[in-house]
Amino acid sequence: MRLRGIILFIVCLVSVATARGQQSLTLDQAVARARTRAPQILSARDRIDEARGRLAGASLLFQENPNISGGVGPRYSATGDTTDYDISISQSLELGGRRGARLAGARAGVDRETATSREVSRRLLRDVSVAFVRGLAAKERLSLVEATSKIADELLRSMKRRYDAGDVPILDVNLARNSAARARAEVRAAQAAYTSAIGDLRILLGMDTDTDESLDILGDLHDRKRFELSALIARTGDRPDLQALAAEKTEAEADVRLGKAFRWPTVAPTVSYKRDQGDRVVQGGVSFTVPIFNRGQELQAVGQARTRRIEWELDATKRAVSVEVRTAYDVYNLQVAGVQELERDALPSLTENETLARRSFEEGEIGLVELLLVRRDTFELRDVYTEHLLEAAVAGVELEFRAGVLQ
Repeated sequence: MRLRGIILFIVCLVSVATARGQQSLTLDQAVARARTRAPQILSARDRIDEARGRLAGASLLFQENPNISGGVGPRYSATGDTTDYDISISQSLELGGRRGARLAGARAGVDRETATSREVSRRLLRDVSVAFVRGLAAKERLSLVEATSKIADELLRSMKRRYDAGDVPILDVNLARNSAARARAEVRAAQAAYTSAIGDLRILLGMDTDTDESLDILGDLHDRKRFELSALIARTGDRPDLQALAAEKTEAEADVRLGKAFRWPTVAPTVSYKRDQGDRVVQGGVSFTVPIFNRGQELQAVGQARTRRIEWELDATKRAVSVEVRTAYDVYNLQVAGVQELERDALPSLTENETLARRSFEEGEIGLVELLLVRRDTFELRDVYTEHLLEAAVAGVELEFRAGVLQ
């Protein structure tokens, strides 16, 4: 019992160490991690706080602080010397709706930065999803070449035994050795491709590269989603790039309003208290600017030009979005159709062909070259199938991205 307890304790330690040394992620988990920890998204969210800071400044009742001025000095006269002083307080007031225009522009700025942040998130999630499915394809191809390498090694061992028995010439051994070496090289290349794909995913997710924690991705490229075109087009109105343009247009219109408000003068009521020749005097007054030269011409001209530009961009983008979604929808369906073509007419016969070729080789009906050609054709077709699975998965991600579903 004591020995069993020690063994169980060691097994638990090994399991914990393994769990700490490797992290597995599904696509949904990778997307969720990107939303909360990706550096690009975190940086974009900070821009929203910057815009809120500008809104806090625009929300102030007075844009300028009170102005306090004063003076003191002696007065010399024949009747006697006295000390006179004066102090005045003034506060500038904006007219013509300047504060309302500033508030509208600042609120639109917050909306624009919020939509821009969502757009950064949308694009990053597209990149994460594409990197993830590319990693799945690399993992799938690695499994394929490892299985092919194992079969090639078995064939090489078989050829060596038959050569030692005098059944086959050295040429067959050399051909089998070349095939095995080629398969092992393809394994290394597939391992490099998978490592590269995982590295790209780690960068997008903001994972610490200084740790020894390895990353494994879980998923199936054979899983395919079904989309309805009308539902996808209905979702396009929620695309953040369209909302960012709309908010920018509102911001430009607010600048035009602010420019027009500068046609009104800035009024500054003043209260003063002074001592003059021993008498205490309280006065009230007002000062104002005369808007002769600066009447907000720059704000109006820039705001109007910006409004026209954004209106054109918004209209063009809306038209392009519809084309994007319909095109992406057709591309996805065509890619899926290509995958289904291989699944229906090519894949079912691959295992049978390899079995028949192996049996024919063992019975002497075909030579080693023919067997290797059949196996190479089988490998290439499975490799092409994996590539088509990847292209269909990427097309699905692109469709969700274009429709605004992925954000």
